Amino acid sequence: MPADSRQTIAPADVAIVVFARAPRPGRCKTRLAAAVGARRAARIYHALLSRAVAAASETAADHVYLACAPDTRDARLHALAHRHGATRLRQPDGDLGERMHAAARHVLRRHAAVVLLGSDQPILDDGWFSDAVATLQRPGRAWLAPTCDGGYWALGLRHAEARPFRGPAWSTSRVAAQTEQRLRRCGWAVDRYPQRRDIDHGRDWQRLSGPTKHLLARRAVRPRAEEFSRRRSNPRRCQRAPGERC
Repeated sequence: MPADSRQTIAPADVAIVVFARAPRPGRCKTRLAAAVGARRAARIYHALLSRAVAAASETAADHVYLACAPDTRDARLHALAHRHGATRLRQPDGDLGERMHAAARHVLRRHAAVVLLGSDQPILDDGWFSDAVATLQRPGRAWLAPTCDGGYWALGLRHAEARPFRGPAWSTSRVAAQTEQRLRRCGWAVDRYPQRRDIDHGRDWQRLSGPTKHLLARRAVRPRAEEFSRRRSNPRRCQRAPGERC
């Protein structure tokens, strides 16, 4: 049943898709790497991603998906999904809009609404998901969480319409504004969450408060030890999406 044929949807009907890249030095966070080095940037990214998936699993429980690039086989993405009970999806080829649309289309076959979540946010313990659900419970609405540089870090939808993902000039300061225009052209009202800053550059990392930076720095050095311990205690257990091999 299409989501907009119902007056409201329950929070349990809202899934979260976290977009992730394999945290490999030189292949992720290249702008941040220019300031802190490729290896440290990859560790910081892994910590941000871990925090995003943990926050998603705490709010959406059994309805969390990890959209993986370049594929689902990276050991760290596999371990992260396993730890939080997330289902791995491979990001298809194409630009960011095409990949986001594919994920939304896949998940909205199974759930009434979806929040597409980036992995560059250092703070996700506020009421962002409750705010998204409050918007998505009302028919004909979308939810947009913009960033200070003109992009957005999350998008909530009830329908996998392609138009919002076609045309925005990705990686520019007009992405959020152009996406909002396209959402409204689809006939949807758009609720905007207060903008916040992604961690994209060295200056973004430096602006973080000491406690937040310390927490992320601790997470950045823990995954290898945690994975070694998990493999020793439970070497055969594996969670995968249908059709995937461990």
